[in-house]
Amino acid sequence: MTIEQISYDRKPLFIRQGALQLWGIPLAYRCDLCRNRQLYYFNNFFAEMCFEKETGKLTCICTFTDHRRLNPYLNQIRLDNLDA
Repeated sequence: MTIEQISYDRKPLFIRQGALQLWGIPLAYRCDLCRNRQLYYFNNFFAEMCFEKETGKLTCICTFTDHRRLNPYLNQIRLDNLDA
């Protein structure tokens, strides 16, 4: 599936979640104080799904292209696999 980041961001939350789970490349997982986060690569951008730690409820999906936002995940991912 091909979609531009701005078009993806305009879709409803659960449509975006389904697209990531079907066509995204899962890269990493991390936990912080109140959320569990799953990082994906999708088309030409990254997407981070955030879930409440207590309930597991999806709270948001944030997209970005700035590689500096990957810093919390750098020990888990290899970006050279994304060029294929």
